[in-house]
This record gives sequence, structure tokens and C-alpha cells, in this order.
Amino acid sequence: MGSCFSMPNRHEQQKATISQTTPLLHDWDSFVKEPPTQLDAELKELMYRLLNQLDSGSWRPNVNNPEQSHHPRDAAVRAYESQLRSGLSAILGYGPISQKQSWSDALEFARAVIQEPQDTIERSRASWARSCSVIYRELMTRFGQEVRSMAEQGCTQLVNDHYLGERLSVSHVDKKTGFQQTFLKSKPGLAYHPPDSFLAIAAYQCGILPCSLVASAWLSPEEALKYSALCHLSICDDYWSFTGKETEVRVRLVAQAIGATFDFGDLAVSTLLDSTALQGVGSSNDVSIQSAMAWRSLSGAATPYNCHTLGNGTLEEGLVGPQIIMAIHDIFDWRSDLAAGNPDNGFSVAYGLGVADPFHAYLEALLLLATSHARSGVYAIATLTMIAFIGSRYLAYKYLEVDVELPVPCPRCIELLRAVTEETGFDWAPRSPPKSFEEGEQVRQWCQLWADRYEHGTDLIQEGLSWFQSLVATGKIRIFDALVKIPEIDKAVGWV
Repeated sequence: MGSCFSMPNRHEQQKATISQTTPLLHDWDSFVKEPPTQLDAELKELMYRLLNQLDSGSWRPNVNNPEQSHHPRDAAVRAYESQLRSGLSAILGYGPISQKQSWSDALEFARAVIQEPQDTIERSRASWARSCSVIYRELMTRFGQEVRSMAEQGCTQLVNDHYLGERLSVSHVDKKTGFQQTFLKSKPGLAYHPPDSFLAIAAYQCGILPCSLVASAWLSPEEALKYSALCHLSICDDYWSFTGKETEVRVRLVAQAIGATFDFGDLAVSTLLDSTALQGVGSSNDVSIQSAMAWRSLSGAATPYNCHTLGNGTLEEGLVGPQIIMAIHDIFDWRSDLAAGNPDNGFSVAYGLGVADPFHAYLEALLLLATSHARSGVYAIATLTMIAFIGSRYLAYKYLEVDVELPVPCPRCIELLRAVTEETGFDWAPRSPPKSFEEGEQVRQWCQLWADRYEHGTDLIQEGLSWFQSLVATGKIRIFDALVKIPEIDKAVGWV
């Protein structure tokens, strides 16, 4: 089963609020052997073939690639093989499986993602959502359908008010074309193969990299990377429309995520199940910037990466990281979302609310939230900024190519960002982000060394943080404000 990582101890009062969240123990009396469930013959054959590759070592040419400038650590190879093996076995129905409902729910969810990936309301209402985490349950009390409707209203209204109803007139980057042009240069970690797989590269760049770097605020590099394989289920569902036929890659990714639950126990099971909530609708009638942040943290599957689950933070402190992860994501994605007619962005809620300066209001709100738990805030800010500029999907560097007059920098935002930087011991060292894909090459190499050798984690956080410091201190952050007119970048729009 691999090693069982013990989550941090809680105060007794906090423990009472969480049911069945103690680490998985090797109490063999509480385990049963589940019979294989509804997997078709082809899928079973594929899974057994993958197990045979692990046994024979025939998959390892992916590790010993002569074109790589480094060799992965043995510990990283062993961790991948262990997670994949235990995950495949569990999905097939073999090995010790806990009798707890949450474990049964996790396996049902995993099989559903493998066989029918989807990003739908039906997925969010599946029976296994009953076993989601305490973070999920709390966030569901802080937003509802009204804030989602406000995002739709804001998205449409902004385009009508400022772009004559022509959404493609919003200056934006075409994420599909950009990804297709650059993803083969991604330098993925050992688990993310083949290198020409859209799904594997998306899971690497948009999944394991940001998630593991945020998790490293509380876990060792090795444990952060092992834990963050939980992100794979949401990636498979979120990207199903253009990766649905990549069955083998999806099976490996899902199996690795299930393997992570064996490493980390019950809390990992519940946070893995949070991935079912991409289209979840909470119970609150509140419509505000705060409710928008709560909504987006769930719809972006950011809940597992928090100081309550992984550290000793309170429940309220645990909500900080997931909300800032998605708030930073939405900064860099707002223009492309508007151009694609995609309302799933917190900044569109702020516009729909009629806030005079919605971009600045949202930015200041997220920085103010970061001050309530600086470590959560800094790691989220740094990581998501870095991915926006070096990843193949977001292409934020393209916006820096334009020359346009921008609003002056906000002293309050600079002050808040400097405060959380200093509190966490990082340097105030503003550096301009890359202005081309090529300029991000060194950082992509560091990312690969992080994934395969557990190196450069602190360097990556400082680099991403320095880029964000530069954007805020110079006022260049406003280039991502959709109310600021900038020259056309791309004409088409592919993916949302």
C-alpha cells in the first residue's frame, strides 16, 4: 500500500467538525476485497497491460530519455510506480480497500472519470459528493446560483457596454492555437507521457506543477508532488472535450490519483472527491466579490491545497489558499474568457455588480485576503503567476508585447503585496515576467527538475512572486483588465 503520511494533528474542537478524517491505518480487519465493478473488457485489458509494464520495467524508456538533461531521482520513479500500481489495482477491485463510504465513493468517481469524463452539473450532483471535504462543505455555504448568474450577466454586459456586443473584439490570446504551437516544448516530468499528449501535458502544466508548488508550503517536495496527483481527476473532467479519446493517458492519471489516496489516507480521499464539484452550486444567496471567490475556488478544483488539510491552519485559514489560487488564475484568463463567452470568472461577477473599477476591486480584495494567511497567499500568487507566463495554455507573455497607457499603480495594492512578501520571508525583488515563450525556458527547466528531482521549489516561488511584484508595482497588471483597450493580439478563440 505504500507509506501512509499522517496529516497534522488538530485541536480537539476542530476534530469534532470533521467525520472520518483520521489517516488510513493498517488495520486489516477493516479492509475488504471489492469485486471488480463495471469496467468493460478493453479497459481491464489496458489496465493489466499497464501493470505488466510496471512489472517488466518496459515503461522506463520514458525515464531514461537520452534527450533529457537530467535523470529523475530514484525516489521519484519509485513514487510514480507505487502510486500507479496501487491505483490500478484498486480500480480493478483488488487489494485492501477500506470499508468506509468515502473510499467506495472515490473508486466509483475514478471509474466514472475513466469511462465517461465530463464537466457537467450532473457530475457535481453525483452520489459520491456526499464524501467531499470539510473545505468543500464550508465553501458551498458561501455562494449559490445567484453569483453564477451574476457572472453570466457581467460577461454579457461588459461585452455589450465596451465592445459593441462583439466578444472577439476583446483583445485576447487564443489558448488553443498557442497550446498547439508550444506544448511539445513543455519539458514534462517523468509521469506525463507521451510528450505529444494534450492531456498529459495539460495535467503536468495546469495540474501537478501549480498544485504541488502550492502544497509545498506545508509538505516536503516529495510529499507535495505525491499528494498533488489528486488533481488528475479534475483535469480529466475539465479537459474532456478535446482529450476524451486519450484513454490510456487518462487511465494512468486517474490511477495515480487513487494511488495518492493510499499514500495519504482519508483526508486525501475527501479532497480528491472535491473534484466532482466543478459545476457545483452552493446554498447562499449572497452576491459579492467574496462569494465569487468562494464559487471559483470550488469550480477550479483548488480545495485540496490549503493549510487546514495540509498544515495546522484553522478551517477559515484553510479557505484562503484555494480562493487566491483561482483569483490569480482569473486575472490572467479574464480577457480570453470574455472573448470565448465563458462567464466562469470572478472578475465578471465584479463587473456585473456595477463596481466602478471591478478589476482593481477584485485585485485588492484578493491581496487583502492574502494578508489573513500570508503563506497561503504568497504560494498561490507566485505559482499561478508563474504558470500563466511559462505554460502553453495561458500565454500571458503575449500581453506584455503591447504598448499602451495604463492606469497608475495602486499604492495600497503594493503595500499589501509587500506585507505578505516580508511576512513569509521572501524577497521584495520585482522582475519583469517573460515577454516570449523562449524567455521562460530557464523556469521550465526548473519546473522539470522540481517534478523529477525535487529541486528549485523555493526558486520557483520567488520567481513567480517577483513577476507578480513587478506587475503590481509598475501597474502593468492592468494590461489584463478587460476595460482597458489594448491592440488586438489574436483573432480566433479556441478553448475556454
